[in-house]
Amino acid sequence: MNDPAHSADCMTDAAQGGGTCNYTNSADTLALAAGGTSFAAPLLARECAFALQRLQRVCERGAQPFAVTVKAFLALTAAPPVSDEAVRELADRALGRGLAIMQRLDAPASGTGVMIWQGVLEDEKDIARIQVPIPAGWLEEADEPFLRLMVAWDPPVNAAVNHLWATRNVSAKLRVHPDAAAQHTSKVRSHGTYPLLERLYNLRKLPANTKIEGDSWLIEIGYEQIAEYHPAMTFPLQQRVAFAAELEDRGQRRLSPQSALQALPATKTMTRLTVPPSVARLPIILRTPV
Repeated sequence: MNDPAHSADCMTDAAQGGGTCNYTNSADTLALAAGGTSFAAPLLARECAFALQRLQRVCERGAQPFAVTVKAFLALTAAPPVSDEAVRELADRALGRGLAIMQRLDAPASGTGVMIWQGVLEDEKDIARIQVPIPAGWLEEADEPFLRLMVAWDPPVNAAVNHLWATRNVSAKLRVHPDAAAQHTSKVRSHGTYPLLERLYNLRKLPANTKIEGDSWLIEIGYEQIAEYHPAMTFPLQQRVAFAAELEDRGQRRLSPQSALQALPATKTMTRLTVPPSVARLPIILRTPV
């Protein structure tokens, strides 16, 4: 750890996303610390802080950006550690999502369109229905139109449920319109122990007897209780949740959706993050034995 060259290697590894911090031996049997998430944590915290500061500028008066909003955005826009398609799946499993940076909040990529939403579910029965713009003209012209969706939430946890950890699980569905069947996902990446899910939708593959109507689709988000809380604690039923979604053409032309999105009247109002006025910030209740 006192070797300047090795320390530089650790920080370089951290900047690339890293893995876990491992202690091992070099060829000459000297103990070495292999850099990973322990070194990346301060850099990630910095990007989170910058993203919170930037999103605060687009919040309505009295509203604040959620931590889960930042998590969803940074996970969606992280730069992959490896771009080679032949090993992409292995890289996803071994190296994580890559380098998280907030710069796309200030300088959006011209080739894709990103949307951010945050809200509060009142209870298990509450379902948030969010209209997202997907221009029909762009959808028709794009070679391979996809929607990538990243959803994050902050559920209560219970260490006793070691195979789950989180006590609530959030689900997300994409529909062409409210009465249509849910869109099939090309990719499901989630785990019950970590409150983040990823969906990849091929917008060409519609459910049977489904037709596109207009320039907006529907995302439905709800949650279910999957484990008991810690016996000594009671939590409010409300659940914060957020998503970041990205439209992109994965075909050869890489047709950008930006101009089509900006031309829609609905997108002119999609400039502020809000929170329902009825949200009550209730404290956790600690129960004492009777």
